[in-house]
Amino acid sequence: MSLALLTYAVAKHLGVKAVFQVMHTEPMLLEVTANFAVTSDHVRTFLYEEDNDQPSKGFFLSGRSYLILDYFPGRYDRTSKIIDENQFVAMLYRNLAADALLNGDLDYAYSLLTSGIRYDKEYAPLISMMAIVHRRKGDESTAETLYRYGLEVSDSKITLLSNYHYLFSKQGKYEQADRIKLRLLGLEDNSPYDWYLIGQDAILEGDFKSAEIYLSKFLKNPPYYHAAYFDLARAQYALGRNNSAKNSIKLALEYAEMPKSQRQYKAKLNWLNQM
Repeated sequence: MSLALLTYAVAKHLGVKAVFQVMHTEPMLLEVTANFAVTSDHVRTFLYEEDNDQPSKGFFLSGRSYLILDYFPGRYDRTSKIIDENQFVAMLYRNLAADALLNGDLDYAYSLLTSGIRYDKEYAPLISMMAIVHRRKGDESTAETLYRYGLEVSDSKITLLSNYHYLFSKQGKYEQADRIKLRLLGLEDNSPYDWYLIGQDAILEGDFKSAEIYLSKFLKNPPYYHAAYFDLARAQYALGRNNSAKNSIKLALEYAEMPKSQRQYKAKLNWLNQM
């Protein structure tokens, strides 16, 4: 994000227009003990000269020429929506607030989130993190209000629903938690790596049926992410579905490139074949 910010500053100084596209990157860290899932995403920048004579048809439909800058392209990157300057700044505040949360500095995180929401009041990560701050401060009522607000205004609902479910479960409100979980299980959302992360959480909680559903939703988008097939196999094996687990391991082996991963998957497949 810092390089994209530098690019934007230089472009603005030179009078070159810029828009951004969110790129979802495979998860880099899963911190379960602190109830945080830290993912890596970034933006790529489209630079172009403004043509005032050209009617507005949306960025890609305008026919204008542009230059794309992506400093961290990856094989498993998934493109998302085009965002404007305000949304870009909101993402910057999200990153800073995430660092503050991981460091346990709730007051600083709150300050950063408040600033970020001024730029985009409907940005789900900011709303969700603000709810987490309130929950950790003991204000669970405001946290619940924030989750309800986020679900009303934001397009991306996976993390909001997952965290809302966690809040109700923590409070012992199991009926409400079950209703939220049903919404999550029935949700169709193309946000790629969110499904993977909550699938991992479900495995750690021993909820293998939900894990299978979440991971299957995830694999509709990046169908060659080998680690997800391995996790899917773990869930299927726990459910007693050995043949399905074998098929998932075979797909993990097919898509894996690193020898270490290949050896791991071969060993698991050989073990399953002996069952």
